Amino acid sequence: MKVVVVSGYKDSGKTAVVEGLVEEFVDRGYRVGTVKHISQEDFTLDQPGSDTWRHMNAGSEVVIALSSNETAVLGEGEKDLDDLLRSLMDLDFVILEGFKNIENMARIVVASDEKEAEELGDEFTIGFVGNDKNGENVFELNDVSAIADLVERKSVMYVGGLDCGSCGYSSCREFVLSSVEGKAQTDECEALKGPVYLSIDGKRIPLKPFVKDLISNTITGIVSSLKDTGGNKIEIKVENHER
Repeated sequence: MKVVVVSGYKDSGKTAVVEGLVEEFVDRGYRVGTVKHISQEDFTLDQPGSDTWRHMNAGSEVVIALSSNETAVLGEGEKDLDDLLRSLMDLDFVILEGFKNIENMARIVVASDEKEAEELGDEFTIGFVGNDKNGENVFELNDVSAIADLVERKSVMYVGGLDCGSCGYSSCREFVLSSVEGKAQTDECEALKGPVYLSIDGKRIPLKPFVKDLISNTITGIVSSLKDTGGNKIEIKVENHER
């Protein structure tokens, strides 16, 4: 999964850029997800007095609204972005809207003028949209295909903050910056590539390739000996009650 952040001030057109990228990537055959950051205090998708609001107000930690058209999962508090992105790993691209201060992800800045571009741009920025700045990778709002080409080429797989050094860089930050600059391949994070995922108490644990192969072969062998275990994705949760 590769991620890109689309940042800009209110009414800059960043939602239109996200919308255009989603449509373009879907047309190209990719599976896409989005995450919208809402800075408004006390914002809630649920309406006070509704049935689901009453469930939450009564103390339910998670409320799921299920209809024939959609499913909504409601929960109190802000969910950790790292956990949220890890839950979307089956997608090809995730586009984040807002998140002006986040790092370790390629960024598209949507700005109305050069001053805004300078305020919002950082070392992770791969392109600008809608401002009067001259230079490479500066686009108009309707240049959707060209913006998508840039994101497809320069966005980086989600690495979080493992800082394991498996890629040869001292930190995930250095790896992402090198990828954005075109020096490293955008999918060179060996610790996260492949079919095996290890998390302990919510923290992603990097794995060497031979460890991944060992775990994958062992688990697959055990599961294949059981009845009714056909499928492509195996999930196992182990709780250590001795600690």
